Amino acid sequence: MKIGDLVKCRPRHNSENFDSWLGIIIEELPGYAEYKKVQWVNSEEGGALETVSHKVKDLEVVSENR
Repeated sequence: MKIGDLVKCRPRHNSENFDSWLGIIIEELPGYAEYKKVQWVNSEEGGALETVSHKVKDLEVVSENR
């Protein structure tokens, strides 16, 4: 998982539905937990944008930027 990869959140039990959110990794944060900063866009909410940091284990690559 690298900067520029298109990602989505892995499904979790008892969580909100994030199927309409896609994100691009914009920064790799150093450290033990391997956090990635993701710029998210929600197609169902008029293109709402949000930037959030996530652990790699919580993300799934949709398309790699290679």
